[in-house]
Amino acid sequence: MKKKKLLGILPSYSVGGAEKIMLLYFHNFQKRPFFFKLFVQNKMGPLKTNLVNTVEYKYERFVYAIPKILLYIKKNKFNIVYSTFPHITLGLIITKLLRLHDCNIVVRQPNMLYPSLSHSFKLRVLRFLYLRLINIADIIIVTSVTMYNEAVKYKVKKKKIFLLPNPLDVKSIRKNVIPERKKGEGVKLVFVGRLTYQKGLDRILSLFSKVDNAELTIIGEGSQRENLENIVKDKKLQSKIKFCGFIHRPYNVIAGADYLLLPSRWEGMPNCVLESLALGTPVIAFKDISTLNDLTLNVKNKTINMVKNEESLLRHLKSLQPRKDKLNPNLRESLLNDFLSEAAYRKKLDKFIFSTL
Repeated sequence: MKKKKLLGILPSYSVGGAEKIMLLYFHNFQKRPFFFKLFVQNKMGPLKTNLVNTVEYKYERFVYAIPKILLYIKKNKFNIVYSTFPHITLGLIITKLLRLHDCNIVVRQPNMLYPSLSHSFKLRVLRFLYLRLINIADIIIVTSVTMYNEAVKYKVKKKKIFLLPNPLDVKSIRKNVIPERKKGEGVKLVFVGRLTYQKGLDRILSLFSKVDNAELTIIGEGSQRENLENIVKDKKLQSKIKFCGFIHRPYNVIAGADYLLLPSRWEGMPNCVLESLALGTPVIAFKDISTLNDLTLNVKNKTINMVKNEESLLRHLKSLQPRKDKLNPNLRESLLNDFLSEAAYRKKLDKFIFSTL
């Protein structure tokens, strides 16, 4: 029996959790149940990889790449297409309805659907269409119980939903890490992620003008960077808040910090939280990120501290104390009680797809 052929579609090598997880799935082709190929719409981005089974283009928008994708599917006789971005998923569903391909569609949802597709008219239209057509997909992967419940709420068929948490290579993350910490007596906080509306930095930066004992290091790039830097300048917070840009392996900084701060308005299951806990650094996050409740023990023992709003975050920041080894920080023990390895993740997802389609 011939192996089924699976084509993954990645918009770019951008630095996001969804991109990282998709690239991880397409590593290690040995002893896998499918023939794999990864179609990269725009080959730009810092996560650029050397995967052999990859075709790369320079399409700025997904809609421009659709004819090439359909031609590639037909020419190479793919049976399965795999997407982790709603606009790409919707494009694959619509082209299937138009009988332009007949592939099974596997979807991994990267975020909570309703909040992530709400803050513009264009996104609300995308959400409207997505929720009405998603059941045409054959498999829908969600990364948390909260995401599963949301999918059921919006009438996604239960038999099509599979819960698969994000994977983590704890040994690789902790390997050769030397905690790096800014000088000074105050509490050191770190943020890691894209500088976008979703991540919520715009609603918490001004709080640092009311806190004497805390500093924030921001690692990442994104469309909101200029706006965020202007907030820092207007509030004269340059001595307390530092922008470092993108760092490929930010683990030394995370390991040296007292806390990871994640003020996101919504998330799927944020990789930065898992990585921070793996490095022994506790997390402060907003209750908006309800998916973190999947990490039950970490929430109960306060290694993930969930605050309600900006006011409660301010109170919490004022009460924080720096770590005991602040003058010479050591790599702390992992705070993660349970996690899925990368190999186990690939095996489970392969099994979901192979046994269902």
